[in-house]
Amino acid sequence: MKKYIFWTIFVFSMGFFVPFLIFLLANNFSSPSGDFYVSPKKEINLAKKEEQEIKIPAASVAESVGKKQASNKNIVSLLFVGDIMFDRGVKNSVVKNGDGDYAFLFKNADFIKDADISFGNLEGPISDKGKDLRNLYSFRFEPFAIKALKNNGFDVLSVANNHIGDWGKVAFEDTISRLDAGGIITIGGGQNLKDAGKVKIIEKNGFRIGFLSFSDAGPDWLGATQDSAGILITDDENFSSLIREAAPQVDILVVSLHFGEEYQGNANDRQKKLAHLAIDSGAKIVVGHHPHVVQEVEQYKNGVIAYSLGNF
Repeated sequence: MKKYIFWTIFVFSMGFFVPFLIFLLANNFSSPSGDFYVSPKKEINLAKKEEQEIKIPAASVAESVGKKQASNKNIVSLLFVGDIMFDRGVKNSVVKNGDGDYAFLFKNADFIKDADISFGNLEGPISDKGKDLRNLYSFRFEPFAIKALKNNGFDVLSVANNHIGDWGKVAFEDTISRLDAGGIITIGGGQNLKDAGKVKIIEKNGFRIGFLSFSDAGPDWLGATQDSAGILITDDENFSSLIREAAPQVDILVVSLHFGEEYQGNANDRQKKLAHLAIDSGAKIVVGHHPHVVQEVEQYKNGVIAYSLGNF
């Protein structure tokens, strides 16, 4: 018996961030091809100017997730957000308006907890260790923010991005250790290349969902090697092979890509090349981040690509 997977895609604009929500519905019956049939039922492309002003209250997202979960145990809801940044103005706002409690940021975001699996890109180290490398923008987040992330529903965080090394390798390794201790799965980084490239699998409602993550925006010096900690880099010769090796282990493989040009409303040629290669290599869902604005969603072959989810 083969598993057909139908999915429904919603992209909600909420002013300051865009959650990308996918419902997966599994039905077991004979498949002549032995592959997946992918049917996007609804898509809102926020990269189109005429749709940029769509606003849907957070309660509507939570209601959608709750109804889907309650109606069918064969459904899995996957929720994706873009760059999570807890420094600078965000940190100041938490101190001023939330008495230093990062849970303040999630007071209208219950839908993150309501999704079966929620993902985001952690745009910097979450540590009290390391040394500021004095980049143009150097981020480091308070370790106690991990509790807010976990308690408010985040299951998987990518650490493969250009800011994760802002406070050096010590802070990077501490970040992975702290997230692991806090019960949050990290992807895209590890103690060595083998560790970083290991697909992380979550089993939910009969599905095996796998996650990998790569950075196309550096820092190249933090690329994982056979004997040193670091992140997965798209230029690494293992990019395609890691995806091909992971795909047969799961029903749905999600590949996170930190790529593109900042503040550009449409994906560039390199983004399309990498995202298409990821799908061709076995990914079913590609989610992007780094441009800090929302870019288009594309159905490519039997997969779906959200090129940029903007900022959380």
